Amino acid sequence: MKYYTSTTQYNCGIDLHAHQMYVCVMDRQGKKLVHTNVKDNDFEFFLKLIAPYKHDLTVCCECMFGWYWLADACQEAGLTFVLAHALYVKAIHGGKNKNDRIDSEKLTHLLRSNLIPPAYVYPADKRPLRALLRQRLYFVWRRTDLLARIYSHQLAQNRSTPRQTTRHDRTPWETAILASEDHPLRQIALRNDIAMVKHFDYQIQQLEEELKRQTKKVASREYELLQTIPGIGETLALTILYEIGDINRFPTVKDFLSYCRLVKGTVASAGKIKGLRGAKLGNPYLRWAFGEAAVIGKRNHYVIAPLAQRLEVQMNGNKFKSNTVLAIKMARAAYFMLKNKTVFDPERLMASMKKCFRPGRRQPEGLTGRAKKAMPVRDTAPVHCAASTPLCIGQASSPAVLAGTCDQVR
Repeated sequence: MKYYTSTTQYNCGIDLHAHQMYVCVMDRQGKKLVHTNVKDNDFEFFLKLIAPYKHDLTVCCECMFGWYWLADACQEAGLTFVLAHALYVKAIHGGKNKNDRIDSEKLTHLLRSNLIPPAYVYPADKRPLRALLRQRLYFVWRRTDLLARIYSHQLAQNRSTPRQTTRHDRTPWETAILASEDHPLRQIALRNDIAMVKHFDYQIQQLEEELKRQTKKVASREYELLQTIPGIGETLALTILYEIGDINRFPTVKDFLSYCRLVKGTVASAGKIKGLRGAKLGNPYLRWAFGEAAVIGKRNHYVIAPLAQRLEVQMNGNKFKSNTVLAIKMARAAYFMLKNKTVFDPERLMASMKKCFRPGRRQPEGLTGRAKKAMPVRDTAPVHCAASTPLCIGQASSPAVLAGTCDQVR
C-alpha cells in the first residue's frame, strides 16, 4: 500500500455526499481550524471558509460516486486535490461511532499524518470518452439479457432457436422466430424484445463509430499497437486504452498487474501463508478485457495455442488458472508495448510462457483440437538460415504470416 505525502501547512478532509459535504481543516499540529457542514455542496461558500488557509492547503475526499465535480472545482481554484482510496481508508481507520463529522476529522488526521492511500484522479478531458465506452458495454450487457429472454422463451416452448448470421441484419432471424410462434400475445412479447434488441444494435454501432473516430484523433498509435496483441481487437483495445489512461502512472509492471486485478495479495502469519485477499481491488474492466484476450488469443493464434494447451495440462486441466496466467503475460506485454511504443513480439511471449513449465515434467506428446489443425506444415528438408533473417512480429491468426523464410516460427 502506498501513501500520499502532504507537504502543505494546512490539510482539509471532506466527507462528500450527494447534497452536502462535511469539511474539516487542520494545521500540522492537529489543531482544528474549520469543522462544519456545507449544505447543497456550495463550493463558493467552501472557498470562503478556507480563504485564510488557501495559500498552503491540500484537499482530500474519498473515492465515491460523486467526486468528479469536486476534483475539477479544486483544480480550477488552484487547490491541491488528493483522492483517497475508499476501501484502503476503511481498513485503516475505524471506531465505535461513525458519522459525517467523525469521518471528515479522521480523513484530515490521515492526510496530515501522510497515511492517505491515494487513488488515481482520471483526467477530466478524457472522462467523457471513457464514460462513452462504459455506456457501450452497458448496452451490450442489456442486449445480452434481452437475447437470453428470447432464447428462454424458445426453450420453454420446446423449439430450436434460429441461428443468427450477423447482428447488423436481424430480419431473417426475427422472421423465423415470429413464424414459429402462433399465439398472438406471445408474439407481442417477442416483438417488443426484438425491437429493443435492434434498437440496442443501432445505438451500439453509433457508439463504436464515434469511439473509433475520437480515438484516431487522440491516441491512434497506441490503439494500433494494442491490436497487434493476439486476441485483442478493436473493442478490447478501446477498453484497455481508456481504462489505463496514462501508462506512466504505473512505475512498475507489478503495479500495473495489480491494478488489472490479475494478481492477489497474500495473508501471512508466523511465516505461513494463510490465504489470499484483494481480489476486487483494481479495475474490473481491465480484468475482463485481458481475460477475454487470453481466451481469444489461445483459440486463434497458432503459436500461443500449443503453449496454452501445455500450460492447461500442467495445471491438471484447470482452464481458469491457465487463462489467468496467459492474461498476465498479455498484460505484461501491453504494459511494455505502451511504455516503449513497440509492437507485439511473439518470441518474448513464448519465452515468458515457457518459464511457467516445471522442469522435468513430462509434456503431452501431441496437440489436439484447434491447436493441432493450426500448426504449420513443416518441410523435412534441412534449410540453412542466413544470419540477417528479419524477425517477423505482429498479430497473426495463420502460420503464413508468422513463419519466416528460414522455416522457423518467429
